[in-house]
Amino acid sequence: MRAASLTAVCLVTTIGLFGAVNAQPPGQPLPDGIRYGSETVPEAGVEIRSYLFEDTGEQLPYSVFVSSKVKPDVPAPLIIGLRGFTGTTLTLVRGTARDLAEEGGYILVGAIGYNNRAGFGVMPRVRSGGPAPAPGARGAAPGRGTAGPGAAGTANGRGAAGPGAPGRGQPPVIGGTAETDPIRVTELSEKDVMNVRAMVREEFNIADRRIYIVGHSQGGGGARHLAEKYPSIWAGVALLAPALFDAEPTAESNIVDLPVLIAVGDQDSLMASSRAFAEQLKALGATYEYKEYAGLDHGTIILGSMPEVFAFFGRHARPE
Repeated sequence: MRAASLTAVCLVTTIGLFGAVNAQPPGQPLPDGIRYGSETVPEAGVEIRSYLFEDTGEQLPYSVFVSSKVKPDVPAPLIIGLRGFTGTTLTLVRGTARDLAEEGGYILVGAIGYNNRAGFGVMPRVRSGGPAPAPGARGAAPGRGTAGPGAAGTANGRGAAGPGAPGRGQPPVIGGTAETDPIRVTELSEKDVMNVRAMVREEFNIADRRIYIVGHSQGGGGARHLAEKYPSIWAGVALLAPALFDAEPTAESNIVDLPVLIAVGDQDSLMASSRAFAEQLKALGATYEYKEYAGLDHGTIILGSMPEVFAFFGRHARPE
């Protein structure tokens, strides 16, 4: 049953528009067979919805795609996607991700995380002069070729000044703006993701043994945090060029008990931290896979890694 406070605000199904918004832009090479997709215009079958976020009284957006193979009487697998800094609810609900969700019979959801600067429960780092810039922001050196939709600094690849700063050329804030305290915003970011999960479980027949989370950059750091905090929920976790900052798993870390995929392009300066995190998981005997992609950068890793993400999720389910 559809949640009472949930409102469908946008649904695009026209085939002409579907083709128009998904032409790969120049300078964004992707592997063969990977289809591009817009972060601003939903594709066929993708809805951008909103719901009342009671903590602040605001309407917050999220995106949903339901495979045509999903049947009401059969529990369906669910993937929750978390965008990078200044991304949108469509960042992981587009292009090849949408196609693989259709093929595999998934429900694919994109959460904004209160707004598209907030950290999904990962508290902002503080340094002299204010918060540290997000990966991809000016001064953070995200690596070569980060310009492009999905890059951490901005969704459109232009430079960013970091969380909370307007910056030249940054995409607009999407989501909530009533709360401005960075700590509180981070808390609300986590709560929004968990609200979206609860609403989708209420509306659809979800296979609780097959609920997955995937995050890119800032969203990758958020996915790691949510895996640690709510380990009983997830059947698998995928971290795409994750912004891990000082995260270091120990034998007591809950993520060690979950299947984890780490994917990063070799043109991304976050490769070193991603590799180090994978080595830490290895030393702890965790179930993990680590993939480096030749020629991919901080933005192109999102869709370029999707076949492996879906294959990884398909290999894992929670025990009965």
